[in-house]
Amino acid sequence: MSTISVNVPDPIMSAIVERARISGYDDVNEFVSHLIMRISERQTEVENLAIEGLQSGPSEPWNGKEIEAIRAELKSKHGN
Repeated sequence: MSTISVNVPDPIMSAIVERARISGYDDVNEFVSHLIMRISERQTEVENLAIEGLQSGPSEPWNGKEIEAIRAELKSKHGN
């Protein structure tokens, strides 16, 4: 296993320690390792979705009603 050293400001380190504790990790190293692994996995998922979208054929522009429906759905889910 390799080791890296990262300097972060104290408030950020405190937030990382607290998040690791709340999330049930044994220590910060385990939490950060899992977080980096999850970011990498998510990046691969996003890339695969982008490729799938490109391979799905030509796109058609959305009309104003479709865009407004999407906005309304997002506002109802996220409260803005």
